[in-house]
Amino acid sequence: MKKVIVVSLIILLAGLSASPAVAGITFGVKGGLNNSKIVFSPAIDMPGQKYLQGYCFGAFLSLNLGPIGIQPEVLYSRRGLEAQTLLDPSDPTSLAQAQVRLDYIEIPLLVRLNVIPAGPVKLYIFGGPSYNYLQKAKAKLTFMGQSEEEDIKDDFRSSCLAAVGGIGLDVKIPLLFKITADARYHYGLGNILSEGSSIPTDKARNTGFSVLLGIGF
Repeated sequence: MKKVIVVSLIILLAGLSASPAVAGITFGVKGGLNNSKIVFSPAIDMPGQKYLQGYCFGAFLSLNLGPIGIQPEVLYSRRGLEAQTLLDPSDPTSLAQAQVRLDYIEIPLLVRLNVIPAGPVKLYIFGGPSYNYLQKAKAKLTFMGQSEEEDIKDDFRSSCLAAVGGIGLDVKIPLLFKITADARYHYGLGNILSEGSSIPTDKARNTGFSVLLGIGF
């Protein structure tokens, strides 16, 4: 079912992008950086947890309806967490690092409100749900220069829901293209752990912020 949804949206984006004469429609590509964490409940004692930096890229379609617009997107996005700690505080070579990397296809369905709706520069705020489908899940442990990686996809649900909100800027280059940039926050709305997960807690959710830059036509 999830493959049908993703393929249908890609076909829709591609089909509408082939009709640039339609007023108020912009099709484009974007990419950027995710800074993400996994929040556990009850909390897991994980010294040195910090944001995992991951990539995010994909396509978007912007439908401008005056001061309000609709923007569906299809993104490939890496989320997860990173932690590191010195097992022996007196020995800098005893640094242990752990990463959990969760790769999703994310489908945000965003509503835009143009704060500056006229002219070549448009400032807008946006928000909406994001439907996320897990593609890969890996855990990586590094100690004294040696790394081990494990597939942990069975510990996580195949799909989850999140809320996305942020602020963006469109700059139109006359007769050429449109440059778009946005900063957004991602807040997981449901438990991402599967039933029978080996992770020693009851619930977990993704959270974090992203910065993306794109080009539209």
